[in-house]
Amino acid sequence: MNQGQSRAFNTFNHYRKIGQTPAFPFVLTAAFLVVGGLGAIHHEMWRDEIQAWLLARDSTGPIDLLSHMKYEGHPPLWHLLLMPLTRITHAPASMQILHLLIAATTVFLFAKYSPFTPLQKILFSFGYFVLYEYGIVCRNYGIGFLLICIFCILFRNRYQRIILISISLFLTSHTSVHALILTICITIGLGFEYIFKRKQLIDSGNTIHRKIWIGFGIMWIGILTAILQLNPPPDTGFAVGWKTNFDLSHLKNVIKIITRAYFPIPKNQMHFWGSRWIEQFPIIQNWNLGISIAIFIWTIALLLRKPTALFIYTSAMLGLLVFFYTKYFGGIRHHGFLFIAFLMTTWISNDCDQTLFFKPLNILCNWLEKSLPPILTLILVVHASGGIRAVRLDKEHVFSHGKQTAQYIIGRSMNFMPIIGDMDYAVSTVVGYLENPQQIHYMRGHRPGSFVRWDNKRHNGVSDEQVIQKAKNLEKDQVLIILNRGLPDLLAKQNGIKKISQFTNSTIGDEGFYLYLLETSP
Repeated sequence: MNQGQSRAFNTFNHYRKIGQTPAFPFVLTAAFLVVGGLGAIHHEMWRDEIQAWLLARDSTGPIDLLSHMKYEGHPPLWHLLLMPLTRITHAPASMQILHLLIAATTVFLFAKYSPFTPLQKILFSFGYFVLYEYGIVCRNYGIGFLLICIFCILFRNRYQRIILISISLFLTSHTSVHALILTICITIGLGFEYIFKRKQLIDSGNTIHRKIWIGFGIMWIGILTAILQLNPPPDTGFAVGWKTNFDLSHLKNVIKIITRAYFPIPKNQMHFWGSRWIEQFPIIQNWNLGISIAIFIWTIALLLRKPTALFIYTSAMLGLLVFFYTKYFGGIRHHGFLFIAFLMTTWISNDCDQTLFFKPLNILCNWLEKSLPPILTLILVVHASGGIRAVRLDKEHVFSHGKQTAQYIIGRSMNFMPIIGDMDYAVSTVVGYLENPQQIHYMRGHRPGSFVRWDNKRHNGVSDEQVIQKAKNLEKDQVLIILNRGLPDLLAKQNGIKKISQFTNSTIGDEGFYLYLLETSP
């Protein structure tokens, strides 16, 4: 080895050791908290974030919360975590702090325990899903991501730590329906592996086998209880029914989700959330389906010698895609679980038993496994680009006008007036930011409330005239009307309704708000 080669080797060796230093995960987590904290400060939460807060705040207790959650399409772990917080403060910003700390914990554990390179860990930490979608935007997906990360850490000694793994998977199954799908696939994959390795796990008192059976029992209890919680009541009104007929066009669109999950860069525009920058290029538009299939096949070939990881990846991808096809197509936050499945299985594949094939196939597998580091780094570069862009765009544009509208109402002491709102799911954002427990009359369900109840009593087609008539029927001196659309000027004038203010042009297009006042006193 000449002097130049020796210097390059020493530099590379020093670079590899950076990720092994005790300070590395702390420094990286601190940097994540700074960037994520600045992003969270400038992020105005929207209805899906506030809905979880209102459910936790205005449910009388865990049992009442569980009954309300039947309409949500998600298990309740995130909401149960929020419930104690809502008893301490009515400020929804506290939810952002908790959520950011959960994401920071994920970054710390990934930086400390994952088998990836220091550069890959850095790129991961500022990636679109980690930083923005599961870090700044407060949803139940972030806690699921953390628990999956914990599972990956425990996987190396899975039979010795089976109880801890089972507890982590029990909790994972109660975070989201997408995490539940991953949990089912992991549990079945571990079950098959145990069946084939059972004879190798010899313990004098069969203690390890008893622990394994107990662990699998805990996993399946978690899965079954989550499914029971997800079973909608008869009067549900959201995402009703299943798509079971074959639709080739729909199937192609579902498969294309893979490309979107692997390359999540939003467009540089106000309505950036959920947009797909990469798909504006004709070559991507033409080859999107092929790229998605190629990614799927490449990963299967990559894991070919690791049967457990291969089964978990394949079943998880197919399970998620089937869900997107048959039940709910979803958005980028849901599609991110396709990438989580990829990252999880490439992580745990390092600790899976290797199956050897005949020599030519082994040579191919060796080449594919060597292709993972550069390709993964490239993918994570794209993710980091998407994450930083999303934070920047969120800072430049108002995500939702719910916060500003609520501040305006509080500043003029109008939050003590009777309030009527429509559309309910949009106006609920304003209600959450009013902070003090507040109910308004939602026209869609013809009832008072704070969080939206997604039952079949809600109906579309509420007219402006119906909203005005309801305000008059309250027979109050002053009634505040909050709409996410403007009233025709002539209609407002004819009914003595005064337009107070409006807040428009936000990333979430239907979360701009118009404030009107109906006064009946002299």
